[in-house]
Amino acid sequence: MTNNIALLAAIFSAIATGLAAFAAWRAPTAAAKLAESLRRDAERDNERQRHKLRVFSTLMQERAQIHSENGVRALNLIDIVFNESREVREAWSELFLAFQMQPLLQHVVDERLRKLLGAVAKDIGLADELRNDDLGRVYFPVVQAQERFIKDMQRQQILASLQGQNAAGASVTGSQSTIWPPKPD
Repeated sequence: MTNNIALLAAIFSAIATGLAAFAAWRAPTAAAKLAESLRRDAERDNERQRHKLRVFSTLMQERAQIHSENGVRALNLIDIVFNESREVREAWSELFLAFQMQPLLQHVVDERLRKLLGAVAKDIGLADELRNDDLGRVYFPVVQAQERFIKDMQRQQILASLQGQNAAGASVTGSQSTIWPPKPD
């Protein structure tokens, strides 16, 4: 009986030794896979954070002229970059609705833009450092405001001119006969 117990103990010891050897052989591979997985996850998180910071910094830079090309690009990235942040996406949705109002109420747009900036700041971890008045404080020199006004007026004049040409062209075209093919000149 003692021999059977000793034999059984030797068998279990051999199995344990074999399993330990197998684990020692596989451990470096498993550790390398785990390390690579952790590195990829960290890299992905860092890249996402960089995108969030880029969108936030662009929105902060363009908050005086949120309709600028860069401002529009940053706003259009929100749904992708902040896809897991419900608060940011809801604030963006509210701002988007304010843009659709007729007539456009600038004070509503400004208030909702500050709300969006606050939600983004909270998401990226800057909410404790930034106050609502920090998000609303904008330096916009008179010279830039005048240039913006001039460009808007020029754009409106060009649009009016083109719309007038289209209306005149439509009345001239409508008065000609519709014989096909047209008569050669």
